Amino acid sequence: MGQSAKHLCLVVGTPRGFTRSVLESLLKRGSRVLLSCRDSTVGEMETDRLSSLYGKNQIHFTPGDHTCPLLLESVMVKALDTFGEVNLIVNSTANDPLSLSREDMATAHLEDLEARLDSRLQQEDVQGIRRMARLAVKYMGKQNGFQGGSLLNLTSGVELSSGAGAGAGSCTVLGTTRALGITTRAAEHGVRTTSVFQPTIDYPDLSQAAQITDDSHSPHNKWDRYSAYIRDYTGYMALHVGDTASPGSVWAFNSDLKLEELGPDSLTSSCGITNKMCFWTGCPMFTDSQLDQVAGPYRKEPRREEERQESQEHMDT
Repeated sequence: MGQSAKHLCLVVGTPRGFTRSVLESLLKRGSRVLLSCRDSTVGEMETDRLSSLYGKNQIHFTPGDHTCPLLLESVMVKALDTFGEVNLIVNSTANDPLSLSREDMATAHLEDLEARLDSRLQQEDVQGIRRMARLAVKYMGKQNGFQGGSLLNLTSGVELSSGAGAGAGSCTVLGTTRALGITTRAAEHGVRTTSVFQPTIDYPDLSQAAQITDDSHSPHNKWDRYSAYIRDYTGYMALHVGDTASPGSVWAFNSDLKLEELGPDSLTSSCGITNKMCFWTGCPMFTDSQLDQVAGPYRKEPRREEERQESQEHMDT
């Protein structure tokens, strides 16, 4: 068994598609999991389904909005209260629903709307990684008396798509993950950060490629064995990367469903700063202070300005 078999895990994100595959693979490997997502109905239904398959003590659920730093921290504390420690965090923005605003609906051209949504998806991927990285270092870091652990990010593949990108001044998943995985940082706090883009599967019974769907998760029947295998395989391989890959590495499934590590030439668009700079030195827009300015476990601290702004934005929406 892989290392994740003994992990006490926090899984944050909507339990659909690729995220659901990774969640179920964790349980198959014997991990205990606290699942959290903002849709209580979806989260409770998935927890009930998985509890009936793997046991009630293997998976727990707590609602939480992972876009709000304060609520996300309360989820992290709940995981520590439940398990005593957390060894692995699976942080997913891969299957989060994306709502349309009135401004989006007023967009005249479909191409402009797609570009706007792609930009927003990439921004949410990056912001999600940053929020969870701060908590991972705070509540798993060796500097706070914990044992370290792994942060596995599951993100949309939007920045790999032709023409996608958040534009100048905005970060990429690749640059942000590389910044978090710099050797000196990882050695100090003991948190290994990796990211995996959700796969696009070329199903033989469909006329075009599609994302992993939820039609046939366990228990499987004899009519959907190919799809079931794909779901199990991609979930397992994502966890394998989280266990064994180098800190700061980013991975994607190729057309043959083999995981490949991405480099600066893998992106079709740039943030405005040379991708090679981000790859080798870490994103300069993600500073040490964003990780270092954290308190010890369970100690209250004044809310930082960035958290105030994010919380205010959450309430405004």
